Amino acid sequence: MSELRTWLTENGGFFHPDARFDQVASGFSIFASRDILADATIVSCPFELVITRDRSLDALSAILGAESRLSMQTWSARQLIATYITFHDIVGEAEGLAHHAYINSLPASNQLRTPLHFTPAELELLKGSNLYGATIDREQDWRREWEQCRELVRRFNGQWAEEYTWERFLTAATHLSSRAFPSTLLSKTPSLVATVESEPILLPGIDALNHARGQPVSWVSNYTAGGTQGIPGPGSSISLVLHNATSSGDELFNNYGPKPNAELVLGYGFSLAANPDDTIVLKIGGMEGHKWEVGRHARGAEGVWDSVLASITQGNEGEPNYEDYLDASSMLSEMVQSLLERLPMAKLEPVEGLRGDVALMVQHYLEGQRDVLEDLLELAASKETLGVQMAKDEGVEIILE
Repeated sequence: MSELRTWLTENGGFFHPDARFDQVASGFSIFASRDILADATIVSCPFELVITRDRSLDALSAILGAESRLSMQTWSARQLIATYITFHDIVGEAEGLAHHAYINSLPASNQLRTPLHFTPAELELLKGSNLYGATIDREQDWRREWEQCRELVRRFNGQWAEEYTWERFLTAATHLSSRAFPSTLLSKTPSLVATVESEPILLPGIDALNHARGQPVSWVSNYTAGGTQGIPGPGSSISLVLHNATSSGDELFNNYGPKPNAELVLGYGFSLAANPDDTIVLKIGGMEGHKWEVGRHARGAEGVWDSVLASITQGNEGEPNYEDYLDASSMLSEMVQSLLERLPMAKLEPVEGLRGDVALMVQHYLEGQRDVLEDLLELAASKETLGVQMAKDEGVEIILE
């Protein structure tokens, strides 16, 4: 990792002198070699080193030839950046391939832990959960993108196309999914909030810090003048400032923002125990395919309830009555109970084809899904209680089985 530090600093970046890279199971993490004070700038990446869609397109066009550019302009940012990363390995030294030191620092394929890198036994643990379907969908989408990329490369260099394997594309695309930030960070007022216009970018050095929920950090833009049409001038950079002091030997963390375990596992390959940001996505049949994202303590569940209640009262005049509430609460409860019964139970004991760290990650995800569904059951029960009270107010005594 000294190669990355040297390359970054030689090209106008910064790495805190008391921050060191240490080898861990998933690659490298950053630790404090001595006490680091609060509000310290840990790492800074010049804009010239940021990997973007446009920079990848320019480099690939220079290598494959100007005729390739028109076709590649239709590619997604993931296709362009993943191909740019992969070409460092396939082509080697070539004009425009300027990130060898950075790419050499990225984890190897066997160190990645997103579901597309799971063994068959590990993927089996997810059957019955939303994450299983999301994994299958992602693999199909990414394989289509890879085949499109490889076919274009084949038109210009057959040998490169043969070396552009699915595993190489998958590894590069996973590096992007697990390390990308939105291009909104490159504005004068950096923001982690993606917009419709923003695209994924890679920030060499900055992306080496792991995630800690609630870690107080700031993104600081050194936006120099001299550029044209809103483009920053030479020497512009983006820096990460950690507001908590870090003791010697402790790991330095970034904050990726509030993310549920479903997103952390699928995109990043790690999970958080009892993640307070856990959610489950619900799609209720017959309701125009609408989806709801429900969090712990039934956060966001009122939309689900309103839709279930509306399906019960469809065509009725006036406000819903106690019978509507009881029928809707029963329907919601049955729906949630069905999801709970389909949800698999994670097993922690490592067996053949099942790695312990993956089993623990899956358990965190499934426990969060179960907790959210049980909170939704409590919401259904509270609506049932409300229906009973509505009946009582009308002089009707309801006795629940």
